[in-house]
Amino acid sequence: MSMLPWIGYAAAATLAGYTNPIAQPGEPGYTPSPRHHLRVMMENDSFIGEDSGYTHGTRIDYAQAVGTDGWAYGLSLMQNIYTPDHKRRGNVMGEHPYAGYLAVGGAILCQGENVGFSAELQLGTTGKPSLAENAQHLVHAIGNMEQWNGWGDQIPAEATVQLSMRQDWRIPFAEHRFCDRYETDGTFFTREQVGTVNIGGSVGMTLRFGQNLPDSMQVNGSEAANFGMGLLKKPNYRPEALAWFVYVQGQVRYVARDIFTDGGVFHDFEKTCSNQPWVAEMQVGAAASYQGIDYLLGLVWSTRTYKGEDKAPLHGTCGVTWHW
Repeated sequence: MSMLPWIGYAAAATLAGYTNPIAQPGEPGYTPSPRHHLRVMMENDSFIGEDSGYTHGTRIDYAQAVGTDGWAYGLSLMQNIYTPDHKRRGNVMGEHPYAGYLAVGGAILCQGENVGFSAELQLGTTGKPSLAENAQHLVHAIGNMEQWNGWGDQIPAEATVQLSMRQDWRIPFAEHRFCDRYETDGTFFTREQVGTVNIGGSVGMTLRFGQNLPDSMQVNGSEAANFGMGLLKKPNYRPEALAWFVYVQGQVRYVARDIFTDGGVFHDFEKTCSNQPWVAEMQVGAAASYQGIDYLLGLVWSTRTYKGEDKAPLHGTCGVTWHW
């Protein structure tokens, strides 16, 4: 386990607070309804364990409201890194192959009080152009960690196209107030993916408990079609006041095909493992919003994602979002 991801997140959160350029109430340029949302998300299994399988994900996304009807557009840049369980050269049967994914995306989003929707189209690449090897070597060199030397056998480079969609529904019966200070709410969501990267879908639910629950925060990490602008608007949210909450989220995914374990569309490769079609996932965490900046920390546990995986995956997720 490395402390480098925790140190990096703490430094980023501290820097975000001390260099906050967002106008506050009473200052010129302040608006209670932000039109710009910039989010940086990071996922890493070194938060709580060792590199294996899905070992790192980074996503930077931006969303801007374009009208009073709730429609917005978004842009994103994301990178995912995958490694086998053991630090040895070459891919090993029964373990995840070395793989990287780098993509840029464009999205449309619709925010509502009861229903929200987003769709993102990504163009990307696998293999050496994904810069996964370079990114992991740089981070491990900075953290004085052992390097992974099997990247010469990573899956081949292949251009990809992927469409991801998400729908959020408000759960009215989950909304309660306690002592006129604390509140709860709930969201039911569905997600669909189709493209050359993977094909599948998921259903899930998120429950939150806290104070002044914001509409701005999604807790779905670096997945596509998720942005710093939440899809469900909270009419009673006060952006000038401190907001915080703890949350639990569960979902079930069905994956019909995955490029990293099942082979590419245009380039095949030696398969070392096979995809696990049904995956259950649970996430717990805490978040806060203060002076136009969101902070989020969470832990994500799932059942095994490919057949033969030694242990159930567990990774940490964190993010910082600016609203102005």
